[in-house]
Amino acid sequence: MRRPPSFETALTSPTPAALWELRADLLEGGASPDDRPLEIIREFHSFLDRFATSTSSRDLNHLASKLDVGAVGGVVLEQLFEGCDTRDLAMRVLTGGISEGLMVLASRQYVRAQEGELAALFRETAWSLYDRLWQWTEESNPDLDAAERRRLLDRVTAPLCDTRAANAVKAVLAGRLFQVLLLAHLSDAVAGGPGSS
Repeated sequence: MRRPPSFETALTSPTPAALWELRADLLEGGASPDDRPLEIIREFHSFLDRFATSTSSRDLNHLASKLDVGAVGGVVLEQLFEGCDTRDLAMRVLTGGISEGLMVLASRQYVRAQEGELAALFRETAWSLYDRLWQWTEESNPDLDAAERRRLLDRVTAPLCDTRAANAVKAVLAGRLFQVLLLAHLSDAVAGGPGSS
């Protein structure tokens, strides 16, 4: 199998579209959908696609939440400009504020739910990468003791499950690990070495 032109793009600027192109190029070049590089491309594509979708939705919900907070102030101002007695004004501000406050709380819950979905994506990705890295290191370095292999892989994948790590850091780490696996397996496939299928 020869290295397709989309290979470099997928490694230097990985996007779902770039990975789709690489997949198509490899299939056109004779690769089987069951070949390990194509499995890794599928997992990488899925990760990038789900990450982009989750972060876009989360960002939109953050914006909606901020707009809801601004709406509370708008309700209060609206009530102040309507001419009415103090008691009536207080009741209108109170009921309007409670209603808008509940909307703000609801939108914040959506944001929290999407944070949970993103954390689940990183945990799932860590699981998949751990298996792929274990398999690759077992083939490329069979003399490495299993306990040492585990220790190293635990350290490499730990940030993906760390709730304190920034999502951007997790995304970059996952992307780099997928790129390492792609590079290793596609290089092997081109050279006909171990783990090429």
